[in-house]
Amino acid sequence: MRQLVSRLRSRFLWGALLCVCLLFLGCQSTKIADVWVSKDPHPGTYQRILIVALAKTPGLRAQYENDFADKLANSHTLAVASINLIPDVKSIDRRTLEAWSVDYKLDAVVVTRVANVKRDTQYVPPVYTMGGWYGAWAIPASPGRVIENTTISLETDLFDAKSEKLIYSAVTKTFDPSSRTKAVHEVIDALVKDMTRRGYLRPT
Repeated sequence: MRQLVSRLRSRFLWGALLCVCLLFLGCQSTKIADVWVSKDPHPGTYQRILIVALAKTPGLRAQYENDFADKLANSHTLAVASINLIPDVKSIDRRTLEAWSVDYKLDAVVVTRVANVKRDTQYVPPVYTMGGWYGAWAIPASPGRVIENTTISLETDLFDAKSEKLIYSAVTKTFDPSSRTKAVHEVIDALVKDMTRRGYLRPT
């Protein structure tokens, strides 16, 4: 578990951004942008999985982890939300993971963190009812405004509990998000669908 604990600790600072980023997530705008798959022999489907969200806010962490667990329950896969075992994600260490692995007979661990937040601004000029240069003296029908476009990338890693090796890693991107709850569901749906298609999870 040493490799996994090291990854958890090194990524926690990035993960703290999760509490801010998912507040903006929402509309049907999430997609999987990149996937890495281990070249080791395929481990088969996982049936008992620990879910860890590296989020600083307990409420956000609980929502993500529990929603992920509920989604996996639809395919008769036992998923354990780590927040139900230990409130502070920074307290998860090698000994804790090993104990959980034995107690819950875990065969995999899923870890999600924020990978990147990108914001772009776009200026939309005003619209006047009168055309030509003299329209500038008229009252604009629509004033000029600046639109901010936000793209949030989350990285989700799937570890094999027995070998402690990284098996699968995916980056999801959500564009111009607005609702945290909808976004959480979109991210989870996209990940579960892709991991199921690749044979890591049972089909629903």
